[in-house]
Amino acid sequence: TNMSHEIRTPIGTILGMVDLMQQEQLSPAQGQRLRHIEDAGHHLLGVINSILDLSKIEAGKLSLEEFTLDPHQLINEAIAMLAHQAQAKGLSLHGEIDLQPTALIGDVTRLRQALINYLTNAVKFTTHGGITLRCRLIDQDDEFVCLRFEVEDTGPGLTAAELERLFEPFEQRHNTGTQRGTGLGLTITARLAELMGGKAGVESEPGRGSCFWFTARLRKAREA
Repeated sequence: TNMSHEIRTPIGTILGMVDLMQQEQLSPAQGQRLRHIEDAGHHLLGVINSILDLSKIEAGKLSLEEFTLDPHQLINEAIAMLAHQAQAKGLSLHGEIDLQPTALIGDVTRLRQALINYLTNAVKFTTHGGITLRCRLIDQDDEFVCLRFEVEDTGPGLTAAELERLFEPFEQRHNTGTQRGTGLGLTITARLAELMGGKAGVESEPGRGSCFWFTARLRKAREA
């Protein structure tokens, strides 16, 4: 974590130079090579960010911030960020919110990160059908609410053996050695849920898709 600046800066420089070169007169082959460099650079940056996030969480150095947030807007933004990828694979992607419009206090950035982690995996491993992002109220008192977020897909599902180790660092869904990724997204989501007073899990069977979920305890915003 202390090396984050030294790690990120050279990668940012590489991506910046690639962007400048893409604005020049290039042959098709040169353009394709630069796109490969750009894709690899963004992938590497994502891996580094995930490792740094996990190291901060495990070292107890990741503190949640508090912002006013609207769960409806949060769900819509998360769907919008993955809509193009889902459409490119011919998948439907929609949200279901069983919650009255209300202002809450929580770390909207980390909530969005957890949702994107789940949605990215769902799009990656689903080849037909669709994906549903849900949010519903499961408990509340005068000061807090507990929300459950779910991402359900029509993918291949998971075996009992896969479910046992799925949220461990560097484990992947259907880890055959050919999948691209670190397996850190699910681990980070589980850790973030714990920091927000909740839990994370998955319900799945082979051939019947998967439903990844997490809960979060958020404070109610005071009325003006």
